Amino acid sequence: MSEFDRFDLESDQDREHDASVHADGNAVTEGAADRTEEQSTPQTQWYSISYQNNNQPPVVVPMVGAGHAQLRKKRGSKLALVSLIVAVCVLFCAVAGLGGYLIADLVNDRLDVDDLNGNAPVTPSGSSGGGTSDTVFEVGDAENYDYASVVINKNDGTGLAGSPNGSAGDNATTRIAAVAAVRNSVVEISTTTISNRGQLSAGAGSGVIIHADGIIVTNNHVIDGVNNIYVRLTNGNTYEAYLRGTDEENDIAILKITPRETLTVAKLGCSAALAWGEDVFAIGNPLGELGGTVTEGIISALEREVEMSDGTVMTLLQTSAAINSGNSGGGLFNMAGELIGVVNAKYSASGVEGLGFAIPVDTAILSINDLLDHGYIPGVPAIGATIVDNSMQVGYWQFVNMPYVYAVDNGSPLEVGDFIYQVDGTVVSTVSALKRLIRTKNVGDTVTLTIYRNNQQQTVEVTLIEYIPQNSTVNFN
Repeated sequence: MSEFDRFDLESDQDREHDASVHADGNAVTEGAADRTEEQSTPQTQWYSISYQNNNQPPVVVPMVGAGHAQLRKKRGSKLALVSLIVAVCVLFCAVAGLGGYLIADLVNDRLDVDDLNGNAPVTPSGSSGGGTSDTVFEVGDAENYDYASVVINKNDGTGLAGSPNGSAGDNATTRIAAVAAVRNSVVEISTTTISNRGQLSAGAGSGVIIHADGIIVTNNHVIDGVNNIYVRLTNGNTYEAYLRGTDEENDIAILKITPRETLTVAKLGCSAALAWGEDVFAIGNPLGELGGTVTEGIISALEREVEMSDGTVMTLLQTSAAINSGNSGGGLFNMAGELIGVVNAKYSASGVEGLGFAIPVDTAILSINDLLDHGYIPGVPAIGATIVDNSMQVGYWQFVNMPYVYAVDNGSPLEVGDFIYQVDGTVVSTVSALKRLIRTKNVGDTVTLTIYRNNQQQTVEVTLIEYIPQNSTVNFN
């Protein structure tokens, strides 16, 4: 298996929500992004392909005050008169400008009251990353939508066995016709994130509409840890998006918008019927700026096993279609215009081209249905604590990497400040390693954790609970 080092592209700095203890005490939950700082070679990288524009330096406007001014000697009454006239002019312009601003603001407030079809336009709190729009329509009552009743249209593979057209079967058509049928089902996704330090970062990716009510599938890593999510359709309309749920391990997330128009919905194909060399095409939002970009290719490999740097193994489709930053969450389609994969990764190295990857739709549909039904993936075990990567000092200049307990659930035998050294006798040095061991167990199992508390080693017994993400839409009442 190849080692897949998954990380988002961003100004060569870790994201603020990475699983680490920051100087400001920021932490992430056990199920949130807990990737450790990746070690990459200079020439060979595995990339997840959401587009990030993080940690841009803030615009600083210098403040000019009396303390910065050089006092000058009086140069005569004439100069003083000129200065007075200039000052009066500046004051007049300032007052006029302020008045104009207040009038414009009042007008805008009146316009914002207008509620067209029940969806009032709002303004995003930051850069949309993947394009611009003057009006962003609110998400509406997406939280109370009946997700469990949604039925996703999918090809079950009947009649495809032995087809010379692979997964497209008898419905195969020309590439032009297939693209025309589905291009409007692929959307641009833009995100904004505000760090604890107040820094604004923007990101972009892609998504695919899979239900007419505005349900969209994308990658978990596109929206992981962000504050705001926006979806832009091919007609230019931009919407706030509601996050229904995420599957971190399988890199799937479900979004919901409240559309004002009839949407083009992608039909899900049957990835099990794909053939080596079958013609496919990808549609996405490369660089966060080129929405609707179409690239052609073939299925280069089926069931390509790839190991992430955190130890997670994914079985992916490999394609020669060009995949770039911003394509994450976009669609890989067959010649029948059916979605057969959710694009999520590329391989990049000097002299290497045409190595793109996608989550098979037969795998994605399992996560999609769970997220629609529950808002999370049921049955995932957890220790009931917020843990982050950290290191414990064991000597004057010696530190040992160990997961650190940042917060605990009620009733947990763990305490804030504990360092977790072993799980059932197996040493763990990162949150990812800890999670891999825990997720080989079942909810309700008891594990023995060897911990360091106040620099003293001891053991505690922990009963595993079901992991429910903090951003889950489940009604806990």
